Amino acid sequence: MSYNQRIASTTNYGVVKVGAGITENNGVISAAIANNYGFVTSVATQTNTVANAVNIVTYDTLGPASGISISGGNSIVVANTGTYTQIFSIITNKTSGGTAVVSFWLRKNGVDLVGSSQELPLTNNLSAVFISGNYTLDMLAGDNIQMCWSSADVTTSLTALAPLTGPVRPSGYSAKITLTRNS
Repeated sequence: MSYNQRIASTTNYGVVKVGAGITENNGVISAAIANNYGFVTSVATQTNTVANAVNIVTYDTLGPASGISISGGNSIVVANTGTYTQIFSIITNKTSGGTAVVSFWLRKNGVDLVGSSQELPLTNNLSAVFISGNYTLDMLAGDNIQMCWSSADVTTSLTALAPLTGPVRPSGYSAKITLTRNS
């Protein structure tokens, strides 16, 4: 069955109302959802200067992005309300003997998010250990998130990797976050 006439009016097609991102063109109804995303990175090595203190990951570069920005060097801000998925990867190291635990967690608008904590035990001297994780959360326009980390061992750090040869390899970020709006 097909229709060649409007069902109701030029702005109301049964239960679909044109407006707020929904458009009609020659009887074709379309919806536009903002595709917000951001890739945020740090090339800096970030140190743990005080045992058991909260460290907030800092960022120096905003890569490809739409509707995502960096504020104050450590907060990732969203321009639009929606459900977002945050994926992170961090390179950490430890330069002393013994065992230490490094904890990572997420903050939204300055409040620690329940269930976002991850812990990584580090044993003896480790030049680089990779940790990654993700978190999905609802955010309002203007909300921000921060990655936090802490350790009782002041010889732990987030470590940027230098370029290498034999074979040639590029540098690596100490921290990188991808934030994508799902809906």
